[in-house]
Amino acid sequence: MRLITIPIIILIIFILFALFTPVLLLEGIENILPGDVKQNTAEIRQNAANLMIDISSLLGRFDTCVDLYTYLIERFPDSAEFYGKKALYLHKLGRLDEAVTALDGAIVRDPENIEYLLRKARLTKALYRNDESNQTYQQIDQITPKTALNYAYSGDAALDRSKYIQAFDRYTKSLALDPSNSLIWEKRGDVIFALLTIPTAGLDADEELRNKDLYTEGIKSYENAVRLKPDRIADITQKMSKRSDLFVPKSIAELESRYTRYRYLG
Repeated sequence: MRLITIPIIILIIFILFALFTPVLLLEGIENILPGDVKQNTAEIRQNAANLMIDISSLLGRFDTCVDLYTYLIERFPDSAEFYGKKALYLHKLGRLDEAVTALDGAIVRDPENIEYLLRKARLTKALYRNDESNQTYQQIDQITPKTALNYAYSGDAALDRSKYIQAFDRYTKSLALDPSNSLIWEKRGDVIFALLTIPTAGLDADEELRNKDLYTEGIKSYENAVRLKPDRIADITQKMSKRSDLFVPKSIAELESRYTRYRYLG
């Protein structure tokens, strides 16, 4: 019995260390490994740290997740991903200034990652660092997205600043690359109906867009969103019910004509 009990006790101690002091556990393992073994097992320890982060996150131990990402950054300082994920947990903990610092580390290593830039722009705006936020949004505008996801993030950045035409363009291009994203279909529909209900939203539209039947495009966007994610049907149906073709114009040109006629635009 004693021979069986000892390994069980060791296993329990190991699990407790992994749950409550995972960084100490990883550092302790490093300290007892010979140099060549330590180097050859770096990937194993990285995977172990990632597993511990997943467990800590499920348990709501976000401070432990931050400590583990700090551990990984010290050993893999060129990884933008570790800085970006550390920022996520710092944000969850309400440590916004530190989250921005972590995002700066990610951006230095991956300067055209629009997700990192968008998160920094929003965080600095929340911290009332408006000049820094505006500069970060401008950085996003200067990047040409290369993936569906980055087009979507660029669309979100435009929407944050009520740049509806730019948001419409970015969401449309995102869906051309990946038409399976229900959330982007829904956002595209929202932007379209903003263009058809906010008199000044489409003032910078070119002639082709001004006369385009956006109403039909908007309805199709919502229908695609529901098709891809049926559990959104109630919310999207409610949106569509408020946007009857009896009241909403078909195009930006028609909207502007209505308001010009009644001298709302001048």
